[in-house]
Amino acid sequence: MTVSKLVSIIQRDRQFWGSEGGMTLTGGEPLLQAEFACEVLKQCHEAYIHTAIETCGNVPSQSFSKVMPYLDWMFFDLKHLNSEAHKNGTGAGNKLILENAKLVAREFKGRLIFRLPLIPGYNDSLENIMSVVNFLKECGKNEINVLPLHHLGREKYNVSGKEYTGMSFAVPSNNDLKNIKDIFTKEGITCYTGSETPF
Repeated sequence: MTVSKLVSIIQRDRQFWGSEGGMTLTGGEPLLQAEFACEVLKQCHEAYIHTAIETCGNVPSQSFSKVMPYLDWMFFDLKHLNSEAHKNGTGAGNKLILENAKLVAREFKGRLIFRLPLIPGYNDSLENIMSVVNFLKECGKNEINVLPLHHLGREKYNVSGKEYTGMSFAVPSNNDLKNIKDIFTKEGITCYTGSETPF
């Protein structure tokens, strides 16, 4: 799809958003197509369309520098603060991700919301939660969105003929979410859980 085609679709649907609507580039990872993403965001920004992006952060730093001028909000995943555990869970270490997170926290003028996709038995330990707390403080940020694991994607795996192996991970309970929210809150960090967010 061309940039002009996508922007025309966005413009066409604009009437249905309401006064607080906008567009979000999500994925996969939209910054794997940084040039395309940048041009779409630029054209939307110039058309006074609120812009946002969701990223895992594991892309060249230059990709962030390209898109930041045209973004209002950025949602940035922090999956695990221990690089080896991050690699075990995702296939990649987190060195570049954390460098990019610091870069964005320092230079991005819009609203940055870090997200923690919460996966019991993987990244819900007190050690990791406190590492996230300390990282947010190091970045000068005081809010996080904790997103509980769900298994809604398993049907897509079945349809595409792939094996879904995520069922070994439990969905966090409301009590799990409350306990983690309490930790962040005690540390002076505003914690939003799931979709119950002001954004």
